[in-house]
Amino acid sequence: MKLKLTPTQNLCVGFLETGFELIQVDDQYFFVKGERRQKVLPKTLDALVSRGALLHTREGKYELSDEFKQHRKEMRSMVESKHVRH
Repeated sequence: MKLKLTPTQNLCVGFLETGFELIQVDDQYFFVKGERRQKVLPKTLDALVSRGALLHTREGKYELSDEFKQHRKEMRSMVESKHVRH
């Protein structure tokens, strides 16, 4: 898994981590949560799949991979431990 993501790819991951649903309308993709809607390009989703951050399921849905979720959890704990004062 390539762990370095572009700012756009990081933004997409953030949308998924904060409860946005990824939907497809015709040939376009959108992150949707309530009334909020943000377009995302298919090439961005493909890049996230190739980097191992997203899985494309048999049902045609995209979801964060377990490996990527674990990586994010480890990165957060490293950041939190740096902020703990001794």
